[in-house]
Amino acid sequence: MKKHKQIENLEDERYGLHMSETAYNLQVMYGRNYMRTNNNQVVKIHKINIIESKSHKLYGQSKAKDKVFMPPVTLSVMISVEDGQQNFYGDNVGGIVRDDTGNLSFGVYLEELKEKKIQIDRGDIVEYNLSGEKKRYYEVESANNVTDTTAKTIGGFKPYWKKVTAVPIKEDVVPFLSETKGS
Repeated sequence: MKKHKQIENLEDERYGLHMSETAYNLQVMYGRNYMRTNNNQVVKIHKINIIESKSHKLYGQSKAKDKVFMPPVTLSVMISVEDGQQNFYGDNVGGIVRDDTGNLSFGVYLEELKEKKIQIDRGDIVEYNLSGEKKRYYEVESANNVTDTTAKTIGGFKPYWKKVTAVPIKEDVVPFLSETKGS
């Protein structure tokens, strides 16, 4: 009588082999290398220095001219800019029209945020120069600080990235924006 060789179902065993800590780290390393070398999209994050900024005693808010920012941090990202929007200055519909880009969304590796010791928060300012001709500024609307979702993982193993959404801001929101007028 012949012995039947037991066939291993490699697909059933793949999860444990594919998603070891070493395999996860390798995937993140390859992805980050791609972001730095082939993708080459970067943003600068400007965080408000709440210690040096002057703020209202009761409400704790700062006027634009009283905000002080920390040095910007450059991040490699995968970015998407929505189609432009046309807005009116002030509340007057039919008044002066202002053209701008749409919202900005980008994905960033959690490992890069950890290495650069930065956390992106709602209200941070994002600088991005798509065309190379003019810096544009956006305010973070959603910092996606809860990354425990399957879409943010490699093979359901553990999170490796977060998605940040920011909206275009006017030049009077932060003082350093006026420095780039006309550029």
